[in-house]
Amino acid sequence: MGNKDSLKHFTLLYAEDDKAIQKEMLEYFSSYFKEVFTADDGNEALELYKQHKPDVLILDIYMPHLTGIELTKILRENDYKTKIVLITAHSNDSLLLESINIDVNYYLIKPATLKKVKDMLNKISIDLLRSSEKIIRFDENIYFNQTNQKLFNKNIEIKLSKKELSLLELFIINRNKDITIENIMSHCWSDIFIEISLDSVKSLVSNLRKKLPKNTIVNVYGVGYILKNS
Repeated sequence: MGNKDSLKHFTLLYAEDDKAIQKEMLEYFSSYFKEVFTADDGNEALELYKQHKPDVLILDIYMPHLTGIELTKILRENDYKTKIVLITAHSNDSLLLESINIDVNYYLIKPATLKKVKDMLNKISIDLLRSSEKIIRFDENIYFNQTNQKLFNKNIEIKLSKKELSLLELFIINRNKDITIENIMSHCWSDIFIEISLDSVKSLVSNLRKKLPKNTIVNVYGVGYILKNS
């Protein structure tokens, strides 16, 4: 099951015209997501979506200017990946019935208890992790596609040597774990029966560092290195 930590790399856009409810839920959602953007109406939500491209949208079905249904229809013209949650007061709402054919991922029926919200967030976290498990993001621009084993910056490929790729995969498999010099030697030079110098390892790490965001690979004194999650 998902948990708070599993959503810490994702962003949320929350649209609710009731300021009291919005304030209360903002605090709750902020404990789950990396960043939460709030909107008071459908038009503002659309503008924030265009600016930030959040991973999840939680929309009140009744909003000024654009309803949750109308906004979802607009977004689904080009975006089928973002998870969308509609909040409504009634399970038989006519607008809710209209939403069946526009690919809404989840529904939240008011009154939304914290348990209901938590259960919904758990489901979202599982879905997001499943859909993103082949993509490793280092920041908003740089990511590694595990399917084709390529590194990208703003969708432009960053060329990796064979050993740089091997080292990156070693770090990814062992994220947030110490990697020793010996680990790197045996993993990246396992096909060559020669003595590997410490300088060769340092040079390889240095070259890979230049292709990743600053402080992604960190020295661990007396041990080796560690790949830090963004």
